[in-house]
Amino acid sequence: MGNTPRDELEMELLAEMVEAVGVGVAIYDDSGRYQYVNEAYADILGTDRSSLTGIAIWEVVPAFRQERFEDYWSSFEDGETRLAETEHLIDGNSTPVSTLTTRRRIGGKAYNFGTIRDRTERKRREQELSEKNERLEAFAGIVSHDLRNPLSVATGYLELVQSDVDRDEIELIESALDRMDTLIEDLLTLAREGRSVRNTEHVSISAVANDAWKQIEARDSSLEADCEGTVVADRGRIQQLLENLFRNSIEHTDASVSVLVDRLDADEGFFISDNGPGIPESERERIFDPTYSTDENGTGFGLAIVTEIASAHGWSITVTESIEGGARFEFRTSESPQQQ
Repeated sequence: MGNTPRDELEMELLAEMVEAVGVGVAIYDDSGRYQYVNEAYADILGTDRSSLTGIAIWEVVPAFRQERFEDYWSSFEDGETRLAETEHLIDGNSTPVSTLTTRRRIGGKAYNFGTIRDRTERKRREQELSEKNERLEAFAGIVSHDLRNPLSVATGYLELVQSDVDRDEIELIESALDRMDTLIEDLLTLAREGRSVRNTEHVSISAVANDAWKQIEARDSSLEADCEGTVVADRGRIQQLLENLFRNSIEHTDASVSVLVDRLDADEGFFISDNGPGIPESERERIFDPTYSTDENGTGFGLAIVTEIASAHGWSITVTESIEGGARFEFRTSESPQQQ
């Protein structure tokens, strides 16, 4: 019995969908030879479809050998799907790809289906991230050694002078050296927090907020952090983020301040708000700039460190006004953390 018009229409629609799906699609039989590739598959490899049809997959994927191909497919159960990352080689040009492969039996005959996505751009971004981390490591080393050593020498000599000289200028020098030490520590923290996240876990927002609060000089201020739920994060770095935000709330008011940490609606992330003076809308885009500070004794790095930590986790930050008219920082954590 021949194909009905309905069968022909379904086959035509299927063919159109395979061409328009946006990823490379290939079908090869148990002999390991391509039976079909769509235009996207050929484009990713920088060749044409006709040059692929009929050739063996191990001629395109150097990691395969004919005997390995047979072993590989014989290990598949019918309908099983596997993901992998490999290199495809055409005319001496290597293309890194992500593959999804499955085995299906149709009409009593086994067919192997595969899709590929070009991961050249992702590899480029990974390389850039690695180079950025190396630069940050080098910077941190320079700050730690080349700046801290002469600062320690200056501080030591100042202590010797203080025992013999009683002048107001000595106190000014000591204050300047203390500020330099604070700047160096903040620079080191900024360099470290700019690195990508390596180890994450489910962290209790309430627990880490209360731990962070214990590390700051809260004066007469108070924290409410009794929310349920967790966030996937590096615990040490999210605590640093919270400590910086808590200090920001306390240091920008002469009065006591109430700070609230809670989950965002729809479990999208978490927020920190206070009842302090707030942040003018015109200033909200500038506050994360390392050069920005409203405190003449501040370094300006506190909120820059916050944004580096959030960015390393793949989180977005929104600054708005709290219900009490203070500041509110919202962290949306729906995207997965950046891993290296």
